[in-house]
Amino acid sequence: APAPKPAAPAAGVGGMAAIFGGISGFSTGGLKKVTDDMKTKNRKDEVPLEAPKPAAKPAEPATTKAKSTRDQKGPRGPPIMEIQRDTNWMIENQEGQSMLTLEDATMQQLVCIINCRNCTIHIKTKVKSISVDGCEKVNVICGDVLSAVEFVNCDRMQFQTTGKVNAVAIDKCNGVNLHLPKESLGAEITSAKSSEMNVTIPDPDSSDPLDTIEMPIPEQFVTLIKGKKLNTGVSSLYTH
Repeated sequence: APAPKPAAPAAGVGGMAAIFGGISGFSTGGLKKVTDDMKTKNRKDEVPLEAPKPAAKPAEPATTKAKSTRDQKGPRGPPIMEIQRDTNWMIENQEGQSMLTLEDATMQQLVCIINCRNCTIHIKTKVKSISVDGCEKVNVICGDVLSAVEFVNCDRMQFQTTGKVNAVAIDKCNGVNLHLPKESLGAEITSAKSSEMNVTIPDPDSSDPLDTIEMPIPEQFVTLIKGKKLNTGVSSLYTH
């Protein structure tokens, strides 16, 4: 005779019913009570967790800061207009002066214009020399200058003389316009590491003294090797 089939489990026995039945019959008598000194927040031997600190911003290289300070133009302190050591007129840290006039300088004195911005400076007397350093958008008007006028590390400058100037030097500047009258046409103009330079002079072909012509000061040069020597001339861009 065939073997009898195993009896099917009774409905509700096993499965989730068995799990809940086991839980209901579980005794907690054998569990230990958690005392206060066993809690994590009260344990002294536990090292508290700290929130991660934000990454520090990389320090700016000292060379970059020094360069930006050196290249900065304009005021760096209180405005100054005074004579020092009886020989140097110092006009420094001036800004927004529509007409700053110097009338007391003599031809034995130097005029130093330093760290000025958006100014017009009029030197009414004959002076020994004029030096302009670290300025931006400054107009300099003068009469006779015995020695030289010098521009160093300046941007967008205008220079006009109503008298005679023998020499003009431009070094590390961007944008210098020179306005020279007939008396200063013999001036020697020297430039180095500079750009956007122009000189305006009276038009020699016109009888009207108010007629002028503007010419760019060369920035580009061509050098040829000639044996053991170098022959440098102005680029053809400025010869036409």
